[in-house]
Amino acid sequence: MKVVKNISLFLLLLCVWGVKAQTWKEPDAPIEERVEDLLSKMTLEEKISYCGSRIPAIERLDIPSYEWYGEALHGLKAWNCTQFPQNIAMGATWNPDLMFDVATAISNEARALKNTGQKEVMMFAPTVNMARDPRWGRNEECYSEDPHLMSEIARMYVRGMQGNDSKHLKTVTTVKHYVANNVDFRREFSHSLVRQEDLYEYYFPAYKTCIIDEEATGIMTGLNGVNGTPCSAHDWLVNGVLRNEWGFKGYVIADWAAVQGLEKRMRYAKTQEEAAAMAIKAGVDQECFRHKTKSAPFVQALKSAIEQGLLTEEELNVSVRRLLRLRFMTGDFDDQSLNPYSKIPKSVLECETHKQLALKAAEQSIVLLKNDNILPLKDNDDKVAVIGPFADYCWLGIYSGNPKSKISNLEGIQKRAKGEVSFAEGCSVTGADDDQQKIDEAVALAKNVETVILIVGNDESTATETLDRLSLNLPGNQHKLIKAVQAVNKNIVLVLVPSGSTSVGWEQENIPGIVCAWPNGQEQGTALAKMLFGDINPGGKLSTSWVKSEKDLPHFHDYNVKTWKDDYGPVVSRTYMYAEPEPLYPFGFGLSYTQFDIKDLKLDKKGLKSMEDLVVSVSVANVGSMDGDEIVQVYVRDVETNRVVPIKALKGFERVHVPAGKSKTVSIKLPYEAFSHYNLTANEFQVEEGEFEIMIGQSSDKMVASKIIKVAGGSIPKISVGQKSGYFDANDENRTKKWDYLYEDGVLDSNNTKKNDEDKFDWVEYEIVFIDPGVYVSTWDAELNFSDASKEAIVVASMEGVDIGSYTLLNNQRKVQIKIPIPPEYGKPVRLRIKTVNGEVKHESIKIMPPGDKEPFVISKIVSSSK
Repeated sequence: MKVVKNISLFLLLLCVWGVKAQTWKEPDAPIEERVEDLLSKMTLEEKISYCGSRIPAIERLDIPSYEWYGEALHGLKAWNCTQFPQNIAMGATWNPDLMFDVATAISNEARALKNTGQKEVMMFAPTVNMARDPRWGRNEECYSEDPHLMSEIARMYVRGMQGNDSKHLKTVTTVKHYVANNVDFRREFSHSLVRQEDLYEYYFPAYKTCIIDEEATGIMTGLNGVNGTPCSAHDWLVNGVLRNEWGFKGYVIADWAAVQGLEKRMRYAKTQEEAAAMAIKAGVDQECFRHKTKSAPFVQALKSAIEQGLLTEEELNVSVRRLLRLRFMTGDFDDQSLNPYSKIPKSVLECETHKQLALKAAEQSIVLLKNDNILPLKDNDDKVAVIGPFADYCWLGIYSGNPKSKISNLEGIQKRAKGEVSFAEGCSVTGADDDQQKIDEAVALAKNVETVILIVGNDESTATETLDRLSLNLPGNQHKLIKAVQAVNKNIVLVLVPSGSTSVGWEQENIPGIVCAWPNGQEQGTALAKMLFGDINPGGKLSTSWVKSEKDLPHFHDYNVKTWKDDYGPVVSRTYMYAEPEPLYPFGFGLSYTQFDIKDLKLDKKGLKSMEDLVVSVSVANVGSMDGDEIVQVYVRDVETNRVVPIKALKGFERVHVPAGKSKTVSIKLPYEAFSHYNLTANEFQVEEGEFEIMIGQSSDKMVASKIIKVAGGSIPKISVGQKSGYFDANDENRTKKWDYLYEDGVLDSNNTKKNDEDKFDWVEYEIVFIDPGVYVSTWDAELNFSDASKEAIVVASMEGVDIGSYTLLNNQRKVQIKIPIPPEYGKPVRLRIKTVNGEVKHESIKIMPPGDKEPFVISKIVSSSK
């Protein structure tokens, strides 16, 4: 009997132990306990595998493989997902609430892909590198050169992406690239030399806002180094500032193979094992790296690092805990019915609601730079010529996905114009042998029309990841084209599609209308047409200063922002806050089709005490004849100081819509910290007692009202995660919105996909596997080959339902050059469909030409066809 009781007790204990052993599967258990339980069940090798982007399955625990890698810069880098305006365009909206809406739509699409098993929700965004120099190849990824505007736009991106559910993250945001990373050429070999004051006052604020106020879940360290130490081994930057000072609890990922680079490129570590140990000890948890067969270099080195005594398993556990914690927070290990975001349907992908939101964002981002009574265009203009390399081109910007719908500027204008619209390319983007012939064709066209819309700019062929701009001039023969057209027709609207500040001084003097339209998302053509013809009133304003020339900029590698001079060179100063040269267009500048009168500046206090808020109020009157948006900009200047201080610094703003003939009162709160500076000796932000000037501007160069206020001195208390800055608004309604607030009832019930007409035409499909070429590109060159074709046969190429282009085969033509959009994920087969819409063709092969030094390869096998 006693034996039976003992057996029963043993079985009971075994059951209890078994239940306890499955804590990680219990959705109601505290997340820390779930993490510890799962961690205790993992082998060393399984823990190490979490330190790379591609995480293999743990089959014995029934955990599938996982890819910790996603891009969501301004829309998912994926098929059939909505592409919103590029970040530099979103900054020009000066509308954080609109950024929240856009981020909500992006994260909804991310969840929809996860719910259908197509993608994970670990996103490498937002980019909050400061736009300190327009020559940077990735400048278009930045919201602003100003730390306050950057912070307010970025905070709403994080808030919209991560969602408002108390238990689940909608997506994981990874704020990048930490820090002072604004030169792309040989970035993995270079160091940014930055004074600590500039770090705290200029380069850190947006990261701090995202981490402390919005509790962003991830940080990506830059490929560069700062002050002699690589960012991915920088103990002070990661452990010191991020984790200890700001209380960051999320994960830190090193940019592409950056841990490997500690030895191979930075020469900072002697071995890969030493590099891996350095990264873990500095607070870095993961290395961004995807390869078809190889694991991340970081992963390959960690076990040896532990065996060599350079690192302990418990030190590794610290990183793995952080990574596991985020997977639990996204609901990966739980029944999906418990996750509110599991209800997001596939029908959100590129749905009409999202396309209309993309259109709204594009409309609000457009900046009118000059208007000598040429805009808006009249409906009775009989003949309009649309000319330029960016006319029949929907340039989305770098790090873009592949939506089904893309409206080029030409298409948008053709749909909107009442009269005849003709088109000429004019020239290529960067210059080609037949450019003069194209310029001649454009000139001939311009002679015979009333108005010319000339659309120029720069794309990834001149500025992208790994490629900086040496000059701010329009590339290739575009300036030559503009002058040639202007010589025969003065009635020109110049439309710029730039990656940032562009040298158009001659154009400013000689062209009556200039518009900055940006890489403006998939609805860019519709938005531009509506603005040109006056259906909407432009209200965007520049979020960066536009210099007259790169000659007005300091040395590209000089990261100092404040004005200073040494014995070796000229005065250094950056951004509107410090720069002395007169800009071509100032920060915050943008014209309208109406006029605004800002007056009645009021301060709610005569003097500001320590840690009090100041409320600044003005009246904004629309004294013109068209409804419009004005952006009220509040700047602060320290009047009494011996320090080097900004000429003025943006500390508050609001975009307000005012109907014609009406006025609105705008009130903007400035917290006490808006008057502070970083005291290097005290290692804290302080307010220096004295007088400060509050200025109201319609741009940084146009102040319309100002008042002086006496501010008491004091220190700004240090805050970390769990506390909030003075700019945080706990009552912001965006904090309580559910994921579906964007949509009208029932709008997501339908599939939102139109019946295609593929069955009307003959088609064939080739299967292609794209392998990572080691450099960032958005397209690969390819060549379609035919053994036979009828005269003027027309074929249409598409990939995964996204049209690439239509091509006409002229007499005896057997080869067609095309550009294929690269799939969001390398190493996975995709289908390229060639549809014959006119005549007949016999397919032979497709030749794929990878970028860089990779060899071309030919695919002859047709894997599927309509026959």
